[in-house]
Formats: sequence, structure tokens, C-alpha cells
Amino acid sequence: MRRIIYTLFLFSIFSFSFSQSIIDSLIDVTKSLDDGKDKAEALNVLSKECFYARSAENCIKYANEALVLSRGIKDYKQEAKALNNLAMVYSAMNDIETSTKFVNKAISISEKYELKAEEGQAYNIKGILLEQQSKYSESLAAYKKSANLKREIDDKKGLSKALSNMAEIYQHWGIYDKAIEISKESLKLKHEIGDKRGEGILLLNLGNNYFYSDRKDVAIGYVQKAIKIFNEIDFQIGVSSCLNAIGLIYETMEDYENAIENYAHALQIEKKINNKSGIADALNNLGNVYTLIKEFDTAIVYYDKSLEVRTEINDKLGIAQSLQSIGAVYSVEKKEYIKSLSYYKRALKINREINNKKETALNLNYMGKIYMFMGNYDEALKLLEESKIIAHQIKSKAVMSTNYELFSKVYKKIGMYEKALDNHEMYSQLKDSVLNESIAETINELQTKYQTEKKEAQIVLQKSEIAKKVAENRRQKAALIFFIIGLVLVLGLVVVVFKSLQRKKRDNKIIEAEKAKSEELLLNTLPSKVVSDLKLYGKTEPESFENVTVYFSDVVGFTNMSSQLEPKLLIEELNDIFTAFDDIMIKHECERIKTIGDAYLAVCGMPEPNSNHAENMINASLEIQNYLNDRNNAADLTWRIRIGIHSGKVVGGVVGVRKYIYDVFGDTINTSSRMESNSEPMKINVSEVTYNIVKEKYKTVKRDPLEVKGKGVMNMYFVEGKLN
Repeated sequence: MRRIIYTLFLFSIFSFSFSQSIIDSLIDVTKSLDDGKDKAEALNVLSKECFYARSAENCIKYANEALVLSRGIKDYKQEAKALNNLAMVYSAMNDIETSTKFVNKAISISEKYELKAEEGQAYNIKGILLEQQSKYSESLAAYKKSANLKREIDDKKGLSKALSNMAEIYQHWGIYDKAIEISKESLKLKHEIGDKRGEGILLLNLGNNYFYSDRKDVAIGYVQKAIKIFNEIDFQIGVSSCLNAIGLIYETMEDYENAIENYAHALQIEKKINNKSGIADALNNLGNVYTLIKEFDTAIVYYDKSLEVRTEINDKLGIAQSLQSIGAVYSVEKKEYIKSLSYYKRALKINREINNKKETALNLNYMGKIYMFMGNYDEALKLLEESKIIAHQIKSKAVMSTNYELFSKVYKKIGMYEKALDNHEMYSQLKDSVLNESIAETINELQTKYQTEKKEAQIVLQKSEIAKKVAENRRQKAALIFFIIGLVLVLGLVVVVFKSLQRKKRDNKIIEAEKAKSEELLLNTLPSKVVSDLKLYGKTEPESFENVTVYFSDVVGFTNMSSQLEPKLLIEELNDIFTAFDDIMIKHECERIKTIGDAYLAVCGMPEPNSNHAENMINASLEIQNYLNDRNNAADLTWRIRIGIHSGKVVGGVVGVRKYIYDVFGDTINTSSRMESNSEPMKINVSEVTYNIVKEKYKTVKRDPLEVKGKGVMNMYFVEGKLN
């Protein structure tokens, strides 16, 4: 949800809210032109401006006029532009099928008549379409094709756009370093062409990447740089978008007071410049914050105000979003299902009117869920079936995943367990499919790097062999020609051979040393089994492990402590604690996966299977608990942690491009995180699954069943020590 909100902030920058007077002027210019090349070009410009002004109907109208006219006069360049405009607007409306038809025609014409600028634009739009269908690898390939075409014609503006879209794919995969690298390249291009507004937008995008890589302080710094540029060029819509972005950062940090302050400041700017669209977005953001702090009546007031403004400007996409937000509050928070349905039905009607298939499918899913809560299972199944058909039409894995999950829950409610299981399996397969796509790209890059280094080493060895043969040939030839020199020549040749051998030995030592360094680096970042696979086969595949116990902990009150301690001291303290944790985990045959700020994630039972995975992890947790108690008694600073443990199936694989890591995925990871968040300071909270494995060996205390987000009611146990 938050990713969607942040994307809306960025979208508001590109929707520059052009005044109607500018569009009217363009219409007058177009009418004054005779039917010909100039008029076709003017119609295309007008179509694009209507797109930026969020007037989809007029965008389609003028693009179609340009298309008919350009075909009549055989102006293939303007024909390709018109097709791109149509593809662009239908993509924004989530009509993937129609948009794809237009963009493929644009590519065909552009390739035939060597219109590289239009072809580059078409591939950029095609990348967007593939991204909308969650085909991220194919999308990235399309963006790269667009970038290459733009480089050929030295179109820095178009190249910058393609690079920004490539960065978005890497951001989706969580490869933030790569996304940041590409965004900085795009930023440099914007600076070279003097596009100040573009610079500001790229700085905001970089803030977005740092935000998602959990470097929020750096993110705020980049957004503040964007604000400075936008103020220099008096681009107040950009300033407002930055304030919204900073508000979102504070919102995710649960600093709701600062979030509200920034959203309110953004609202003030939008009101000052009378940007109705921006006013509606800022009001909607305030509604989101008040929903999070459970002031639901206030949230609904802001959502209603946002709805009122969006209705005034006839922003149908925004109207549907506001209606859905209000419906969600009444459904999830206030449990007023009838009222919630009335808002969702209004949103559904609008989404159908504008042919927004993705949101239509999501609407149907939300309504199906409400009917499930109300016990009207027939209506729930009917709506979910309609959503399923649309989701398959638009090939949206995210919507299909939600759909199958809800189907499973409804069938379980009515006792149709076989169908419930079938749909749950489909839900799991879709989740795995998205995971595999995300991992595939990083694995491919690792394999390419490995093969390149391997070939370079082979070349060095081959050169050494050639040098040896050349020396040997020279020696033999010299011996035949200068045989009469006798012993002197023999001695000289011995010296040459000796030096050649020494040189070869030295080269081999260098190669072996570099190879040892590479292997040591890999072993420090990847499990030995993964490194072995890479060496033997040149690749590694993600693996699924059935019996794994997952440990998750975080520091109690870390946010307050981090704000009070000097950064150097904070890092030293965390380093000291996590180093001790690492030693304890190794001692008990457990594997630390990663740390995220104050959070610590470890597993036992992978990548090497371990039949005592649960017992080992609990022993490690008890020792960590004792270590912290002893440390707190002797040190000035007191550190307390919450520990959560769960056992089950886990997928493991290599992720990352610049900094390779072995990471873990699956519902077991999420559940262990829930165990941690529902634990108490200096307590070890285990799930019922883990408890059933170790209950004969440890002293435990059963807790009252708790409602767990996304899991329902769960039984949990505190582990207090070993049984005598």
C-alpha cells in the first residue's frame, strides 16, 4: 500500500496540472492548420498535453485524429507518435490488451522506417506494460532496448527516462544499490541538459530508493535537495510532492506527528497555487495517517474532503481511490460492512466506467472479502470468480494471488476443504513465481561475473603457455644456429629457461592468490554449498528446506536509544552485541542470515539440514538471553531484546548484485517475525509448531491466545529454560 502511495506522489509531478487555457490555445493552433504534416504533429502534441492533464478521453480523441491524418498523408513518424500516445494512455487506464496492440504497431512501423526516437519511446512504453503484468525481466529488457536506441541518437532526455524506469525494476526486486547507481546516471544526464525540474524529480526518486533500502536519513537528505531545486525554479508542485514524500518517510518510522506536519504543509502549498489534484492527494495522505493512529472518524473526514475535491475536478481514478479508502476504514476498522459495501460499489462502478481492469478486480476481491465476513458465501464466491476472470485477462499475478487466497478462505469456511487446498496451493505457487523472478536476475548477474572471471584466468594461463612455447622454440633454433658456441650458449639457455620457469611460477602464484581471495570473499558472503555449486556448475539454484527453525529478535526501545546515542557509540554497541550473537549461533550450529538495523535474523536447518534445528536454536536463544543479562549487569548501557521463534518450510537463495547475500523467504520467516513482535522484553516467544517439537525438553509457559496480523488467533509459549 505504501509503495502505491509513494508512486502517486511521483505521478503528481508528471501530472503538471496544465491549465485549461494552455490546452485551449493548443486547440486553436491546431484548428488554424491545414490538413498536413504540421497539423498531425500539432494533434500529437495536444494529445500528449491532455494525457499530462489527466484528460484520458481527449488524449484518445486527438491521438486518433493524428493517426487518421498521418496515415492519409503517409507520415510514418507522426503515425508512430500517435500510436505511442494511444499506447501510453491505455496503459495508464490499465487496459493492457489495447495498449499492447498499439505499442506493437508503433514498434513495427518504427523499425521498418528506422524511426529510432519513436522506437525508443515505444520500447519504453512496452516496458511499462510488461511491468504492469509483473513480467519484470522482460520489462527490464524492453527498457534496456529503449536506452540503447536513445544512446544511438544521443537523446539524453529519452535515455534518462529509460534509465529511471530500469531503476524502478531493480527497486522492485529490492536491488537498491543497482537502482541508485542507475538513477545517479540518469541524474547526471538531467544536469548535462540543464533540466532542473528533471534533476529535482531524479533526486526525489533517489530518496525513494534510499527510503525502500531502509536508509531513511539519506532518503530525507535527497528529498531536501529536491526541495531546494524546486524552490529555485519556483516549481511548487514539486515542493509539495517532496513534502508528501518526507511525510511518508516519517509515517513509516511511526513518527506520525512529523508526518502530519509535512502532509499539512504540502496541503497548504497546493491550496495556495490552487492545484486541486494536489489538494486531494494531500488530504488523502492525512486520511492515511489518521487511519494508522486509529483516529478513524478524523480519517474519514479527510477522505471525504479528498473525495469532494476529486469529484469537483472529475478525477475518476482519484474518486475511486477515495471511495476505496473510506470503504476500507468502515470494513477493516469499524466493522460496518453494509456501509463499507456502499462505498466499494461506487468505486467499482467508476473503475468499470474508465475500464480500469486492475482496480476493478481488486474492488471485487475487497467486496468478496466483506461478504465472507458477513457470512454471505454465495455472493462472495460470485464476486471472486468475476475478479479471477479479469485478473487472468490482465495477467496480474498480485491480483491473482489475493484472489486465490480469498477463494481458499471462503471454501474453508463452507467446509469445501479440497477446493480450499487447491486454491491455497495456487496462491502459494504465485508467490513462489514472483520470488523466483526476483531472484533469477541476481543469480544471472552472479553467474555472468563468475564466468567472466573464470575466462580471464584461463586467458592468463594460456598466455603463460604461449610464452613458454616461444621461449622453447627460440632455444632450439639458437642451439642449431650457434652450436659452435658450445658451453657458453648452453649456459645462456639455462639462464633463459630458469627465468622463464620462475616467471611462470610467479604468475601461477599470483593467479592462485587471486583465486584464493575470490573464494575467501565468496565464503564470507555465501554458504559453502552455494560457492561449491558456482565453482562446479557456474550457477546456483534457490532451494526449499522443509525443517527449519527461524530466530528473529529486535532491540526494545531502539528508536529512542539511537536518537540519544552518538552514532559511533551506537554502531560500536551493536557490533559488540551482534558479534557475540554470531559466536553463539555458530556454537549451536545455527546460521546468521542478516541484520537490519537493530533486528537480527538467524536459522537452523539450512543450508545444511539439521535434525535438532529447533533444540539448537532454543539453546542459542537461552545463551543469548544469559549473555545480555550478564552484560547489562556490568555495562553502563542496558540492552533488552524480544525474541520470536517459529519452525517450518523456508526457501533460501542468493540475492543482490553488488553485495551478494544468502537470503531466506517464505511464510515461516513472516511468522517468526510475528512471534518476535508479540513477544515481551527479554522473553523467548515460540509458536505452537516449535513448542510441539521441543516441549519434552524445555520449561514453557503457555500464553493466552493472541490475534496475529495476517495469521488470525495463534497459540504461543514463553520458553524459560531446560527441564531438569
